[in-house]
Amino acid sequence: MIDIHSHILPDLDDGAKTWEQSLEMARIAVEDGIRIMVATPHLFKNRVIDVHQINNKEIILYRITEFRQKLLENNLPLEIIPGCDFPLGLESLELLQDGQVLTINDSRRYLLLELPDTSLPPATEEICYHLQSQGITPIITHPERHFIIQEMPQKLKRLIDLGCLAQITGQSLTGGFGRAVKKFSRQLLKQGYIHLMATDAHDSHHRPPRLGGALTELSRLIGENRARAMVTDLPQRIINGEPCF
Repeated sequence: MIDIHSHILPDLDDGAKTWEQSLEMARIAVEDGIRIMVATPHLFKNRVIDVHQINNKEIILYRITEFRQKLLENNLPLEIIPGCDFPLGLESLELLQDGQVLTINDSRRYLLLELPDTSLPPATEEICYHLQSQGITPIITHPERHFIIQEMPQKLKRLIDLGCLAQITGQSLTGGFGRAVKKFSRQLLKQGYIHLMATDAHDSHHRPPRLGGALTELSRLIGENRARAMVTDLPQRIINGEPCF
């Protein structure tokens, strides 16, 4: 399996804090059958827009190089790909324009796009259109946990119609975020609004990098072939910078 959304790099955001934690997360992922992880730290280290606290390309790529060496030393067969969890905002777009933001695998084809926790700005569609005009496909992360989309799922449908992809979190489907989120996750999947599933892992205990259990549940809902494509074929195309459909 391929996990396109994780906070496994240490001491960059609210994910792993130390190399020991990162390596423990890697062990869990390997045991679960994950062979590739895209490391996607938040663009702003404290999740608050602060141009002085940026995880720019150089920082993330350097940490990726370090992690690959540590994985090799610990005989962990896990491939790490660079990426970034990109928050919707004008400041973020300026950093992207300046070349400081990592798209997935630095291909400038796909970008994880995190919506504000409690709002959906009027400019959202315009921003997504702007990214598409630059050849970058936004991947809307964990829409099942967004309050406004929960109330108005047609807002997500509109973004999909504009060419965006949507990624669900595995734990949402297995109840890790509560019954309401689990129910809404099933609804989005049955409506065909979800294209990918990832861990959004932050640690080894509360939000670990596991997809196996969620994949089983996903297969029951939409069929084994479509479910497996969400964690194999489509993520691989994204990493390669290829069209998904």
